[in-house]
Amino acid sequence: VPMVAPGNVQVHVINSTLAKVHWDPVPLKTVRGHLQGYKVSIYSHKVASLPWKLCRHLTGSMDGMNESFLSDANMRTVTSYKLNVRVVNGKGEGPASPDKVFKTPEGVPSSPSFLKISNPTLDSLTLEWGSPTHPNGVLTSYILKFQPINNTHELGPLVEIRIPANESSLILKNLNYSTRYKFYFNAQTSVGSGSQITEEAVTIMDE
Repeated sequence: VPMVAPGNVQVHVINSTLAKVHWDPVPLKTVRGHLQGYKVSIYSHKVASLPWKLCRHLTGSMDGMNESFLSDANMRTVTSYKLNVRVVNGKGEGPASPDKVFKTPEGVPSSPSFLKISNPTLDSLTLEWGSPTHPNGVLTSYILKFQPINNTHELGPLVEIRIPANESSLILKNLNYSTRYKFYFNAQTSVGSGSQITEEAVTIMDE
């Protein structure tokens, strides 16, 4: 198996889902066989007291000068990671480089998991929602926008409400009776707004 680990391993965090790893190639005589590539092992944990968990292996190219990885499915924002790099030949893997620890920054959240509108009255609707599956940071608020739709499908004035992040329902009052409303709903972190979901609902015509 290879004799030495790659040296000068560097991690450059580009954004909340993308990082670039760079290392110096090892001398060919230390490979002791056919160089098949380099293996990057990535470990993560969210709480310092918990053990590191292996979350991904990546195999580099033949020349192995550097390796970029896109991490949408395997990395999460505001999480600590560490990685190491090994040389791979036909016999197996060489020793691991010293661990490099890095942390991904906060990002924008995914859309709220659902928005349910119920209990229509003459002038109110009840809204319930689920938090984003991937908050990608600390939620600061929800943004609700809504506007009436008339019989010819024209949209009326847009109203915007900011809702605290710890809320999961809202009774929207002072609406017009027998009116259809369109709702737009998203979550926010300090970085910005996530993608929104939309729903429509109608207040009742009479009691």
